[in-house]
Amino acid sequence: MKATSLILISLAVIATVNACTDTNATAGAGGTCFCNAGYYGTSTDVTASGACQKCPTGTNSVAATASGTLVTSCTCNDTNAGLKADNSGCQCKANFYGTPNAVAGGATGCTACPTGTASPAGTAAVTSCACNDTNASLKGDNSGCQCKANFYGTPNAVAGGATGCTACPTGSAAAAGSTAVTSCACNDTNSALKADNSACICKANFYGTPNAVAGGATGCTACPTGSAAAAGSTAVTSCACNDTNSALKADNSACICKANFYGTPNAVAGGATGCTACPTGTTSTAGTTVIGSCACPDTNASLNTATPPVCQCNANFYGTPTTTGASGCTACPSGQTAPAGSATNVCKAASTSSTYILPIVSLLFSLVMLI
Repeated sequence: MKATSLILISLAVIATVNACTDTNATAGAGGTCFCNAGYYGTSTDVTASGACQKCPTGTNSVAATASGTLVTSCTCNDTNAGLKADNSGCQCKANFYGTPNAVAGGATGCTACPTGTASPAGTAAVTSCACNDTNASLKGDNSGCQCKANFYGTPNAVAGGATGCTACPTGSAAAAGSTAVTSCACNDTNSALKADNSACICKANFYGTPNAVAGGATGCTACPTGSAAAAGSTAVTSCACNDTNSALKADNSACICKANFYGTPNAVAGGATGCTACPTGTTSTAGTTVIGSCACPDTNASLNTATPPVCQCNANFYGTPTTTGASGCTACPSGQTAPAGSATNVCKAASTSSTYILPIVSLLFSLVMLI
């Protein structure tokens, strides 16, 4: 009987020692009531105004061994998440995105941002992960960073570092994701990048200044037909005729045979010339198309019909045409003639019937008067 009484008394004492008024607390060493696992704060058994409060949804805490544990002792079940600033719940950590998994031990609901990107805590979508390189943006599939449109290179993954994406040369553009400057295409369709890729210039066989504005009228004009120019030409005078014996007209509209040549220029580069030199000793103005326009320097001479033609004195002149200075062709005396090409004085009086008729008429008139 005494033994039974002692046991009951002992159990009552133990129950009294372990009993906590706060149902979310358990008596610890010395009988002090501390908050259970999954709770934080100070039990009402320690402080009348206290209470052990449940950790925010999706978080947990170990059983307290001291009073006054903070809500920050509650850790998110998702290892890639942390408490919000107001401690009201969990959110994905900085540089992660998604919705935290509230179930302890489950797969994370927070995915790391793509390499080279960063995001603030609480980011829900991958599109909020911003590339560290300010001249880069996420690819279409959000798998990583690429240089933005009109830039080229490889984005720098390190935040705060120098950009790895260089702007395309002025007047050119490139699609997002371009890695080389050669992907930058000039906005003017008649222009292309210089050899050093520093700027746009008019293409070969064009001249002018490229229009830097996309969709605008070209600033590069095609060289006149039959002429060509090196890339980068800025003036029409840089367009050289393909026929070496021809040159641009004064108005630069087309190619014509040079002075002292005649014919039609060959428009094909490397082909035989279409402009033939005037016969020796003759000249012609630029643009002459027929041999007959090749003039002898001696104003009293002209070309004959020989092959090749040469200068000869005109009809009613005789002598040897000169190439400079005074004429070498002397005019026949008045009333005399000479055929074209006369080298010596073969001038003679014109042979006509009037030489014989006039005396006869005079004789007949005299006889009539006598009658």
